[in-house]
Amino acid sequence: MFSLIPRLTAATIAASAVLALPLSAVAQPPPAKTDTSRGLSIRYADGRTTTGPLRRTGGMWTPDFPTIAGADTSREGVRLTTLDVKHVIDGADVVVTVSLFYGGPGQRGVKVATVRLSGDEPVHVNELRAYGVEPIVLSLVPIQATVAYAPDVVSVSGQLIARAEAVGPNVSAYRVVVANRSVLPLMWLQFKAYRGDRLAILGRPRGKRNQPLVLPNAEYSFEVTTSTLGQEAADRSETWRPLDRIEVVSLMWQDGMVEGDPAYAAQQRSVDATRAAQLEVLLALLHGARGRSIVSLREQIARGMTSDLETRRARDSMLEELDAFVAKKTSPDAPEFGAWVTRAIGEYEEWLARIVKSKP
Repeated sequence: MFSLIPRLTAATIAASAVLALPLSAVAQPPPAKTDTSRGLSIRYADGRTTTGPLRRTGGMWTPDFPTIAGADTSREGVRLTTLDVKHVIDGADVVVTVSLFYGGPGQRGVKVATVRLSGDEPVHVNELRAYGVEPIVLSLVPIQATVAYAPDVVSVSGQLIARAEAVGPNVSAYRVVVANRSVLPLMWLQFKAYRGDRLAILGRPRGKRNQPLVLPNAEYSFEVTTSTLGQEAADRSETWRPLDRIEVVSLMWQDGMVEGDPAYAAQQRSVDATRAAQLEVLLALLHGARGRSIVSLREQIARGMTSDLETRRARDSMLEELDAFVAKKTSPDAPEFGAWVTRAIGEYEEWLARIVKSKP
């Protein structure tokens, strides 16, 4: 059933063997991170609607959203590029935060509104009008149970065995399990998910702060969620389409060896090079921090660590800690500030040391 990708035959046979094992021989899956019984629906002013299943924490962003005709949507001369919708499950409710970004995803963000969804009552986010954007409508909707088949899974490496299964009784989310049969840790992998011959989803799971993603002789699982993306059936209802296959097309081991498409290794090498450069700048600031103004240090750190979501989260965490020192009027010569600097230097030197360069 994997004949669509002839060059991956060896990995396919191994994956088929795993899928054929009895349930008792396969580790029990972890609790699902995705609620496949209900979804967050976003309706745009142009009539488009997209629905995705609910994760404990999750979100989406899009560059395609209606703006108010004639409105200037730029901010301080920077073009509006991204509508961002994040959610957190809070008991039976879902708390949704709507933000706008200027100059690219994750850049110069402005939080527009935070709303709580309860039951099936929709909420209109009219606050977007103040930014020149047409309101969106958020609501919680049920996802109907359907027959959910497991997509075929192939891996570019015979040392990485992969399988997939539906998380719930429909095709809104899948759990992908990869097993590392190498003696080396796996740093990251690139996957593509298809509906027929059409690319539907791509992603690159990687270890946090450049730690290994999967240790030798261990398994790692991640969930892939789908959405309706405005697709409609003949009766105008939203439709869900299953994934047919998932391909692991590239990966890197801890020694820097890459298997599969080298283009993705080049992309990750660029990401890591930028990340390393920003970590070096941060460490230089921290090494010179003792005895200097904490406010000045905060301002300098706030301008850096912008390369990706993980570095921005690290920066924001540091800013919160520095804000606490500023609020307490802590002296830069105080022992507690010196201890913080020492801890931060150790933490970020370790992160920098973990960045592995792929072999060309």
